Amino acid sequence: MSARVRLPRLVRAHLLALATFGAMAASAHAARFTLAGSADTLSVAPGGTVTLDLVLRTASPSFNAFDLDVRFDPSRLTSSPLSPLNSQRGVLMTSACPTNSPFHVFAPTTDSLVCTLVILCNGISVTGPGTIYRVQFTAGTTEAWTKVSFGRGTTFYMGGPQVDTLETKPILIRIGSPGVLDVGSPRPPAAPALDPVVPNPGRGSRVLGASFRLPHADSAELSLLDPQGRRVAGLPRTTYAAGAQRAALDLPRLAPGRYTLVLRTGAGETSSRPWVVLR
Repeated sequence: MSARVRLPRLVRAHLLALATFGAMAASAHAARFTLAGSADTLSVAPGGTVTLDLVLRTASPSFNAFDLDVRFDPSRLTSSPLSPLNSQRGVLMTSACPTNSPFHVFAPTTDSLVCTLVILCNGISVTGPGTIYRVQFTAGTTEAWTKVSFGRGTTFYMGGPQVDTLETKPILIRIGSPGVLDVGSPRPPAAPALDPVVPNPGRGSRVLGASFRLPHADSAELSLLDPQGRRVAGLPRTTYAAGAQRAALDLPRLAPGRYTLVLRTGAGETSSRPWVVLR
């Protein structure tokens, strides 16, 4: 695994402090970010290039900065930065403050793309949906399926405080000529899957059972989010073998409402299930 390049914490904190929003920052934890590609699946010819628009698909909390940690398989894809580099900035970020260019750091490695983007106009923030960033890859010459996902370093900020109610979805890429991979070809890579919560609705339980499946050995963590998107219970990141897994979350006393159980892997993939709590 290659070393990941990150902006020094003190430098990032200084830049984020240029736009501090105390009251707005508190409300930023009340909703959820859903980060994915503009399409779930894309096709590219062997040796061709493919551009991915990274988007917030739904309404989101206000934010003025983000870190991206984009992961890919270097045996299938090679990073090919857009030129000029500022064309990688998404329209959601550039249109917020057209008179002032955002602070932008882009650090590609062999198997990841690390980026920081900060709006530098005082008092300006944005919300989803919309495109926040664009990345480009050159495909390998072998026909195959591969995926691009978001690692643990992917984070949104609002004037400094971290906004942590984030769900991500990997982007599947089919490398091959039209029709070549349709029959008798490798299948798309499997994704982690969280089974439905049982019983649902639930009543006054102090333990919540969770079943999930991992396509390969990986670390994973479980979080239970309340109706406002706040983490109220969970299990710390643990390494699991491939296959079916079972875990149990100790619960506090929960108010009635619609909760969300979220599985997040070390590769940055997420799976979620709703859970309703009754009186």
